[in-house]
Amino acid sequence: MRSMASLVAVMLATPIVLSGQAPSRDPAASPACAYLSRDDAAAALGETVTGPKGVSMGGGTSSCEYSGSGIHTVHLNVIAMDAATMAMYKAMCAQKGRDGLTGLGDVACWYNDKHGELQVVKGTTFFSIQLRRSGDPTEAIKGVARKVYERVK
Repeated sequence: MRSMASLVAVMLATPIVLSGQAPSRDPAASPACAYLSRDDAAAALGETVTGPKGVSMGGGTSSCEYSGSGIHTVHLNVIAMDAATMAMYKAMCAQKGRDGLTGLGDVACWYNDKHGELQVVKGTTFFSIQLRRSGDPTEAIKGVARKVYERVK
């Protein structure tokens, strides 16, 4: 499983390297920040947030993060995938936990059983949400995923 995760990481990084573009740190240039609002992040963390901190890597890859107190964060990664990469991801996701995710995305799975990261597919767009906060993140992260899913075209 570790080697599969490494393979996926390399596949996801390839468009970034091949694009030859330096990453933009302007939140306005990050498509991910158009999908994740300050209100969504504050609701998920249950507190006031700062941000966003956005990065756009080109090639359809971007991220957005809001921070609360201490280590509390909501982080969104968005990656446009071609059909071959998407098929590989879907096969990998089929081996992961999907409890409580019915109706959330074309494909959705938990990164692990702690429910701190949720991975979702809509069409040819993959997104993952990482939520770090006190308590069980399950319902809060699913709420953020629903909002992001509605906004992804």
